[in-house]
Amino acid sequence: MNRLLQFGLLGIVAGALAGCPVWDDDHDHDGWDDGSGCFGEECDPGPECTSSEQCGVNATCGEDEECHPGDCTFWGCASGECVVGEDGTATCTGGSSGSGGSGATGGSGATGGSGATGGGPDVVYCGNPDDCASGETCGPDGTCEPGSCDTVGCIYGYACDGTATPAVCKPNNPAACGSDGDCAEAGAGYACVSGLCTAPDDQCFDQGQCAAGSKCAGGKCVPGCDADAECDGGFSCNEAQGVCSDPGQPCTITNDCGGPVTVCVDGTCVPRSDGATCPAGTVWVENGCIPDQSATFTCVVDGQQDACNLGSICLHHSCYIDCTPPNDTACTNLPNLNVCKSVTTSSGAHQVCGSNENLGNQCDPQAGQACSVGICIDGFCK
Repeated sequence: MNRLLQFGLLGIVAGALAGCPVWDDDHDHDGWDDGSGCFGEECDPGPECTSSEQCGVNATCGEDEECHPGDCTFWGCASGECVVGEDGTATCTGGSSGSGGSGATGGSGATGGSGATGGGPDVVYCGNPDDCASGETCGPDGTCEPGSCDTVGCIYGYACDGTATPAVCKPNNPAACGSDGDCAEAGAGYACVSGLCTAPDDQCFDQGQCAAGSKCAGGKCVPGCDADAECDGGFSCNEAQGVCSDPGQPCTITNDCGGPVTVCVDGTCVPRSDGATCPAGTVWVENGCIPDQSATFTCVVDGQQDACNLGSICLHHSCYIDCTPPNDTACTNLPNLNVCKSVTTSSGAHQVCGSNENLGNQCDPQAGQACSVGICIDGFCK
């Protein structure tokens, strides 16, 4: 794929994620910076035009008579027809739209899926190397391209391993993962939490270790819900479990998601990241942004006061109020943790303040206790 298409696709993705450009009062058509393009209905339009000659380098006067980064296979032509030549470049022919922002379209890939228009080969979008067919590489522009990474390069988060034959893209972080299955070789009980293979001791046990409104599901902090409207970021509500864990748009590879602004992460289409950058409360995973699943811990030594306040005890890396007699009424007036519960951890059995919704003893990833049916949520099998 030539450099022109790379500029076009990068402009589209950057526009979708970073917002719209601000046009100076004296910013004319010829001086338009194609690197500041915008994508999406909420963005301000680019300069008006009737011909691509009125737009900047690597830009096209689209069928909406506005300048856009990239070629006419994405934006159409203000007049005439978008034609892809034998050399892979796309131009507007006929009418008065001039030469157009020319550039090749993406690689053909394994599935085709939702690609570019204009008669050229389909663009196959990707977020990680596994999204592309054999003999192709997920390139820096987020599309599958023919060839190995020693000539194509790798998408963000991956580096080219030239010792392999052919050269392949591998994660920069050896612990990186997209799903629990990627952590099978890490050890028993390891799970993919916020894109990293995480040991059982470092997974959440209770909703108190998660952000407000989230639950601890399978060792991960997951937003709670009662209906789909309470979920975002590509997920829908599993009402039986009360968490946003079901795919909003199921997928196998990123190209199933149908465009450049979403990627497939663990079977779900989620918003594409801007390099390493994701919105607050979400984290980067395989060039997608998903809700942060990591637990927040406050103490270390189980069964002792450790860093907890006087009268509290550290269990599962969190502080809980001790309600051992004669302090068995310590939970009575608490708004949420108003039940004195018996909790068994690696340090033994303890009496602490909890509720009927947390600190269950049916399952414990740290102790290797898994649910035979359903998933472990806040210590209960659901």
